Amino acid sequence: MNRLKQTASELVAYLNAPTLQMEPLDGPKFTAVAWLFLLNFLIVAAIAAVLFPALLVLEIEMPGSMSELFQRPVWQVLAIVVIVGPIMEELIFRGWISGNPRLLVLSGAIIAWIGGSYALTESGFSADASWPIIALIVVIAAASIFGLIRVWKKDVPGWYVGIFPIIFWLQALLFGFIHVFNYAGENPLALLPFVLPQLIGGLIWGYARIRYGWWSNIAMHMAYNLIATSGLLFMLVTGGELVSS
Repeated sequence: MNRLKQTASELVAYLNAPTLQMEPLDGPKFTAVAWLFLLNFLIVAAIAAVLFPALLVLEIEMPGSMSELFQRPVWQVLAIVVIVGPIMEELIFRGWISGNPRLLVLSGAIIAWIGGSYALTESGFSADASWPIIALIVVIAAASIFGLIRVWKKDVPGWYVGIFPIIFWLQALLFGFIHVFNYAGENPLALLPFVLPQLIGGLIWGYARIRYGWWSNIAMHMAYNLIATSGLLFMLVTGGELVSS
């Protein structure tokens, strides 16, 4: 229990003043990450105990896209939600927050690809028209190579260190907000409280990324999704009606 209190105290202190400069870790990282995950689980469990009844009362459901996902075979659901999803989300939201210039360039390339491919789709380009996609890939690849060459041996930029507290909180807020699309209901504002678990995750996993390294936030995200997905799959198998048709 003392270790859990110490973990909580260290987390709160960090959230009050996020920084890239951390004191050397005392003890094995795996044990520290395990305690941090336990804290994460207890916080989310307490939130869920309040939100779950509200979810039923407000008749908030999962949208059709989530329904289609959970209609897949169980192994596919687990592969997507527990392995692929956490890796991709952590790379996009927290893989770069250490401020390493090379990671900033690569993350910029990922964002450019997502934004560019979405813009092409919205512009009406057919999937058969491969030249716009090829052009986008060439431009992003060239810009990435040029950027990597420029920053390969450089340290974390001073401007990044200065605004890091803002960046840290923004990544968590954006990560939480984007999960509002996991729910469907008549009142969009009523959906916002239900992303609190993801907001908490964004803060704790961001702290883990800086404190313990890139593997820790990915492992915690995977474990969190495994627990959440297992519960949803159990409810669906036993006849729960959380997914809209």
